[in-house]
Amino acid sequence: MRAFLTGMANVVLLLALLLPLPAAAQAWRPVRNIELIAPSAAGGGSDTLARLVQRILQENRLVDAPPTVTNRPGAGGAIAWIALSQAPGDGHHIAISTANLLTNHITGRSPLNYTDFTPLAQLFSEPVGVAVRADSPVTSGKELLERLKADSGALSAAIGTSLGNSGHIALALAARAAGGDAKRLRAVVFPAAAQGMAALLGGHVDLVASPVSNLASQHQEGKIRVLAVSAPQRLGGGLSAVPTWRELGADVAIDNLRGVLGPKGMGAAPTAWWEGTLGRMAATDEWKTHLERNHWTNSFAGAEAGRKILQQQYDQMRAGLAELGVAKQ
Repeated sequence: MRAFLTGMANVVLLLALLLPLPAAAQAWRPVRNIELIAPSAAGGGSDTLARLVQRILQENRLVDAPPTVTNRPGAGGAIAWIALSQAPGDGHHIAISTANLLTNHITGRSPLNYTDFTPLAQLFSEPVGVAVRADSPVTSGKELLERLKADSGALSAAIGTSLGNSGHIALALAARAAGGDAKRLRAVVFPAAAQGMAALLGGHVDLVASPVSNLASQHQEGKIRVLAVSAPQRLGGGLSAVPTWRELGADVAIDNLRGVLGPKGMGAAPTAWWEGTLGRMAATDEWKTHLERNHWTNSFAGAEAGRKILQQQYDQMRAGLAELGVAKQ
């Protein structure tokens, strides 16, 4: 699926550069302040992404109205989704979407699902990594699997924003593959990835399971060791020496999807405008640089394709969470 998404992303971005905005999009554009909601606290992955989107849109003059980032942490992102749902049909309010929107619905933490919003674009996907402090007695992914098999509840793991997210699922599936009991994992939820990292560095938790963009810099600085990643193949750059779970004998390949949503009821005109504008943003050199730097997989897709991708991921995560005994939907 990753290769298919990458190929489709290249086609979509080329069209975004060559084609003018459709007539429907030309008939609408933001005329007042744009609210860009980040479902995490300042310093979290969604916050960092929201501020990157904000900067590229402004510096490349892709928007006339100023975008403002609003942090809405809490309840595993549910506070952000509630805020977005309170502006039905209004294209001046958008939000960074994460896998938590799906998992919160599957586990019954929130009644809101992706079908309650308007997908505007799928931006990228990234694998999940598991890391320990540099001085941790757990020295390798193989050793971690052995410990998870012996006692899956022996180690505490920092999880960003909510139980059942992509990091939690990846770690749980690794524990199950090792022969351990995934239900006994001691997951500690933090409002943002940065706070989970601080807890790890402070010695308050044993592990952190998070998208690799939250781990790469600390790994390269020697403060933490990334033990394994949930990618189909090894990553490049400073994470090239980190094995995949599959290399270690655990069939785990989980992607964390990032996109942009609008409120439910957005018409064709604002949806098309945002789809085209975000496509132009994703075609900039700065965006491509960040894709490479953060180990993000280019999987850009527009509104309709993005909706189908969300449906596919929802079904995948529902199956995984059902096996772990936490699916309610």
